[in-house]
Amino acid sequence: MFNTPPWSSKLSSILTSQYAIAVLRSNLWPGAFAYARGTKFENIYVGWGLKYVGEVYTPPGPPLPLNEYPSGSEITELLDPSPEEEQDFKELLEEQEAVLEETEESEDDED
Repeated sequence: MFNTPPWSSKLSSILTSQYAIAVLRSNLWPGAFAYARGTKFENIYVGWGLKYVGEVYTPPGPPLPLNEYPSGSEITELLDPSPEEEQDFKELLEEQEAVLEETEESEDDED
């Protein structure tokens, strides 16, 4: 592909060649390596699993973080009412229910 040999080779060390390891790197499958010393050899692949097509593959970045919830009245927590405030609220609800029942009864009487 593109007049490139499928493998590139080099030694792991030039200074101590008797202990050097021969390393082959694939030019078609980036991340594929083969290494050998004497009669023992191994293969390893660390890559994206995509064949080289003339350009380097870079995976897309993660999405940007989302904004936090807006702080509106429907989300903001309120302080708990005191027992006196709660009792006043219950009395107000009872008064409203009584007035509502009276208006319903008066409407029923008119019919």
